[in-house]
Amino acid sequence: MESQLIPLAEMATQFGKIGPVCVDAYARYHCSKAYPRCITNNNELDLFSACTSLCEQANKECAPLLKVVGAESLLLDCPAEVVPSTGIPLQPDEICNQIPTQLTEEQSKKKLDLSGIPPGFIISQCPAPFIADPLAEAGTDHTEDEIHCKFGCCIPCPTQNYFYKENWAIRGFMAADIIRFISAMLTLVLVVSYLVLPDKRRHPSLLILNLSVSLFLFSIPAVFALGDPKRLQCAANGITAGQMGNNTLCAVQGAILIFGSLATCLWTSALILNLHVHTVWNSVFFTNKYYIFNVFCWGIPVAITATALGLHSVKFEFANLCLVSMEKIFPLFFYPLAAIVCPSFLIHAATFFYIAKIAVREGLESEMSQSLSMGNMTDRPQGVSRKHVLIAIKIQWRALLLAVIAIFMVLFYWLFYMTQMKRVNELKDNPAHILRWLECMLTPGNNQNMCSSILSPHLPPFALMITAEVLVSSIGIFLFFTFGKRSLWREWNDWIYDTRIRLMGRNRGEKQGEQFYAL
Repeated sequence: MESQLIPLAEMATQFGKIGPVCVDAYARYHCSKAYPRCITNNNELDLFSACTSLCEQANKECAPLLKVVGAESLLLDCPAEVVPSTGIPLQPDEICNQIPTQLTEEQSKKKLDLSGIPPGFIISQCPAPFIADPLAEAGTDHTEDEIHCKFGCCIPCPTQNYFYKENWAIRGFMAADIIRFISAMLTLVLVVSYLVLPDKRRHPSLLILNLSVSLFLFSIPAVFALGDPKRLQCAANGITAGQMGNNTLCAVQGAILIFGSLATCLWTSALILNLHVHTVWNSVFFTNKYYIFNVFCWGIPVAITATALGLHSVKFEFANLCLVSMEKIFPLFFYPLAAIVCPSFLIHAATFFYIAKIAVREGLESEMSQSLSMGNMTDRPQGVSRKHVLIAIKIQWRALLLAVIAIFMVLFYWLFYMTQMKRVNELKDNPAHILRWLECMLTPGNNQNMCSSILSPHLPPFALMITAEVLVSSIGIFLFFTFGKRSLWREWNDWIYDTRIRLMGRNRGEKQGEQFYAL
């Protein structure tokens, strides 16, 4: 009798804490098999032995666990099972020794409890989508990645593809990359235009040229991720996140992105500052002093980028981009951006209000003169101030909108990191959440979509994360439609016409009125 309970004792010892539902089902089957239930009815003995359904339930609950730990020999062969004391085969539910579970409803839901696995335990075969930890050894704590590897198995890089619902991260960030690539190409059109067209190679168009170059550098890193984002997201082992030291492509992309981001904000600030000096102070101070802009607007990004590279702070964190690691992103990236953008916005606001004030004053003086000449000072139309303010907005709307977009981008991204990305660090510091997710993923019948809800409270909201990425990816599109005016295409038409005439060796003649539109 005791020999029949040896498998049960072995099961309870090894897996009692890991798979309580499995051990419960296994125990109920072996107990019903070892101790048949006897009932006397009219001096006749009715014997109720082990149930076929209990055997099948034990296999169902234990098969995934036993397969993972390499103990499949403990699985039962239900068709061949017999009760040793009587030689009776397993019986159907109507005439068997059915033993009910003693687990509560809450305990029955917890199929696996990985917290009960002892240190140094190695899963014999990693189920999909997990991959084997190349450094794991039984009885040791050696691992390739302490955060994403447990029990000899690792979550493949990038983990964002598995923590959110299936394919959500892949498709969402691919869409953002496509938008960023379109931004880069449209910005390149402006760069070429301002380099080639004669009227664009002078002040103040040179400011737009430099801004376009910096924004092109900000947008072009999307090319690195197109086709195969993992080549910059991950190290060669397919487990560890890409960073300086294990992924050169990540380091290069991160350097370009940091430099382009800072340069874009600085040249936007230069555009706003030049507008303020020219409009408010009636000065052309910066016309022949572009060395000042070049030193600050290119030099500061070089210094900060070099600092980030020197501190080995370039790392993949999320999306399809490498940037400054979350530990250093505020002092090395967001604080400098805020120091650039916020004063620039205030300067431009002061410029706008100055123009509005002058426009209103001149409008009132003009109307006062008209009223005096007509002998009527009480019939001044209402809403004059509003009209002149609208005129001021019409004059300044491109530069104003550019400043608003710049500060909105920085503040939105800053707030996103402050309020949401810290959750990623909290997840790393609390492995219990990842263990619960692993338990769900290893439970039969579960899938990634079902298990994503476990980690969703501890991750940045997917919709907000994609919104943040799409907003900054579309800045180049905004710049193109703001400064790609009809006059730009007319200048291209003039340049093509002059070039053609010059190549043909003829004097410049008058163009046909529809010639531009025929191109």
